[in-house]
Amino acid sequence: MAIQQGPWTRIRPLQIDEVDDYTASAYEQAILTWGHSPNNLIKVMGHCPSLTITEVPYANAFIFDIDVFNNGKQFAGFLERPLKELLISRTSLYNRSRYSVTHHSYIGYALFKRLGREEEGFRKLLHLHVHESHRELYTARENACLDYAVKVARDPHEVTDDEFNCLKHVLREHNTGKAAADDMTDFDRQFVAKWAAYTPPQHDALVDSQIVEMTWLIGHFCLLNRWFTALQVPDEGPQDEANFQAGYEANVPAEIRERNEAILRGQF
Repeated sequence: MAIQQGPWTRIRPLQIDEVDDYTASAYEQAILTWGHSPNNLIKVMGHCPSLTITEVPYANAFIFDIDVFNNGKQFAGFLERPLKELLISRTSLYNRSRYSVTHHSYIGYALFKRLGREEEGFRKLLHLHVHESHRELYTARENACLDYAVKVARDPHEVTDDEFNCLKHVLREHNTGKAAADDMTDFDRQFVAKWAAYTPPQHDALVDSQIVEMTWLIGHFCLLNRWFTALQVPDEGPQDEANFQAGYEANVPAEIRERNEAILRGQF
């Protein structure tokens, strides 16, 4: 039985039965680690097998992996998942990239909901495209990180030394538990607890790791946003192997979906 193929415009997504076994194994890895659903990201990337094979572990290393330690040294997950989803969506909204905006609205909202922070997630995601006008909805650290994301996406030359040093200070205050009480959730306090015994030099190194990870995340999504848009990678719909659009409409609040469409204006 043929695998269902939905509409496409510029590059046809390749189905798993059209690629070699090594590439097919990457498809399966993407399905298992990215929501148990076949997706057009990996199917379009299938035209370049080496990219496909390396994409999943590469992307997971700075997007989805958390608390990865090896012989007592942290290897990944320097920033927590909710902040990463805010940064991904802020970057993608700025770049007006449909595939990233829709999929990470779904992923980000589901994440906040799963953590018991649905109302907070709704407010933050809804106003994310104009976070500068709704600073009261975000913590000092989130505001600093979102400001940084916009500048890196627009023109990284705009990031001043003062802003960079302020970002480092805000991150360190958070990591050491010295941020204002209303700027840290119970989730935040639990996340930073593993660093409680760090020495000052270790905290300096941790902040550097966080900024490197954050900047890579923003830069990667600037690349991915442009890739999705230029190739016009479509959301998976009812004619595809898996219907992402149905899940998006059923699970992402209408206000967020309407905001997305107002920004995307029917484009990729």
